[in-house]
Amino acid sequence: MNANRISTATRYAQLVEDMKRNEFNFNKLTAQLSSGKKITTITDDPINSVNIINANRQLGKIDTYAQNVGMATSELSALDDFMELAGSYLQKAWDKAVQANNQTYNGSSLAALKTEIDEITKTMVDLGNSEYNDNYIFAGANTKLIPFEIKENGDIFYYGTPQDNPDYIRRTEVADGVFEVINTTGDRVFGYYKEAGFVDANGDRVIKDVDDDGNTIYKYQETGALFTGDPATELTATDEEAEGVMGALRKLSNSIQRVLDGDTAGGYDEMFSTLDMFSDAYTGILNQQTKFGGVYNRMEMSTSTLETTSDSLNSLLTEISSVDYASAITEWMNAQYAYQASMQITAASMNLSLLNYMS
Repeated sequence: MNANRISTATRYAQLVEDMKRNEFNFNKLTAQLSSGKKITTITDDPINSVNIINANRQLGKIDTYAQNVGMATSELSALDDFMELAGSYLQKAWDKAVQANNQTYNGSSLAALKTEIDEITKTMVDLGNSEYNDNYIFAGANTKLIPFEIKENGDIFYYGTPQDNPDYIRRTEVADGVFEVINTTGDRVFGYYKEAGFVDANGDRVIKDVDDDGNTIYKYQETGALFTGDPATELTATDEEAEGVMGALRKLSNSIQRVLDGDTAGGYDEMFSTLDMFSDAYTGILNQQTKFGGVYNRMEMSTSTLETTSDSLNSLLTEISSVDYASAITEWMNAQYAYQASMQITAASMNLSLLNYMS
């Protein structure tokens, strides 16, 4: 009768294999305890390793969105503050316009009122040129270009991206594929003013002026260079352009000057027309504040959503990868005992000789 017998070499191989397996388990648990992580290599748990990679990628994107939202809310807060100031100065100018229209002011009072209006105009231009984080906040997309300038003849030019150009928009990403517009334009909030004048064949603006000798001259508004052509044939007349609070302020100042110069009827007619302009300008600023107040509120909601998502992902990472020390220490001690026992058994087996099998 043949008997199946396990050879000594096979038995030794099994003992060594058991010892190595116990050693590997002991070393793995030791590494987990020292690092605090259940998964130290992808081979420890391939499925959860992928989950950890994906969760960390999402957390990285959330950090970027949170930074975007933080910077955007700060800029929106500054934008609201500047528009609030503009609204208060506009209201002050509006009150002055109402006072002037009651036609009870004498010449000196009107002159003083005009001085106040001109000072408010300069303040409005300064507000329109407000900066935030080294950028001109009302310049549209041209954030490095000063948006407003008062010309020598009283024109108020806007050099930023105009509101009818869709490229004025600056957006920030607050979630996957979700963008918020965080800027407006100076001409939308403040308007501008251009008095009636002329343009040459190239469309360059030319203004009428008087030289030191009292002679009528024409010169380019941008450069101040003299226009040397024939005004009658080479220049095209342009109408006055007055928009927003800038336009209302300049027209109010001009109308007061007309009254002071003796054109009482025409001056007061023009002065009266500015009341509706101030009303419309104030409504326009309020509309912009309301619009961006809504954006600000959505940003705050985005912050809350991002924080909640981040907390959920971090909880998931903790559950997947962090060691439960109470149970891990118990497993580690058991693995240590098993490893020590396997070494002892293997060592004892290696010392057996042929005499141990003879009886």
